[in-house]
Amino acid sequence: MIKIVNGDLMEASENIIGHQVNCMGIMGSGVAKCIRQSFPEAYTAYVSYVTNFLKDQPRTELLGRCLTVFTDGKVIANLFGQLTYGRDSTQYTKTMALYKSMKDLRDYAESYNLSVALPYLIGSDRGGADWTEVYKLIDKAFDGYEVTLYKL
Repeated sequence: MIKIVNGDLMEASENIIGHQVNCMGIMGSGVAKCIRQSFPEAYTAYVSYVTNFLKDQPRTELLGRCLTVFTDGKVIANLFGQLTYGRDSTQYTKTMALYKSMKDLRDYAESYNLSVALPYLIGSDRGGADWTEVYKLIDKAFDGYEVTLYKL
């Protein structure tokens, strides 16, 4: 079940804050930049994960993964839904990769009985994906499990 609230994702009351990341080890804009600033240990773990992963496997194998990082009072879920990034009209979000990472997040949250918050327009604002499609994938990934979308 999807619940939409007005508010700042960085101040979410849920146990887990999920957000989309690229496979380049860069959190340079949007929600990812806010995560980097608010939860620097999540950024450090993300960069380390990407760097170590790339020693043995191609960057494309990161797509669809969910990296959870424990921070001071929150779990940050890095959802690998885009390979690269940019600031043009290109669609960078790989919707099926984002969906797979959200399914993994849901399984993780459910196994520990944790609540989940995601940004409204995840993958659609800077990532360029069609929001109607992404919304349907969120609904499918979290079918029967509540997820809260934070909208500023």
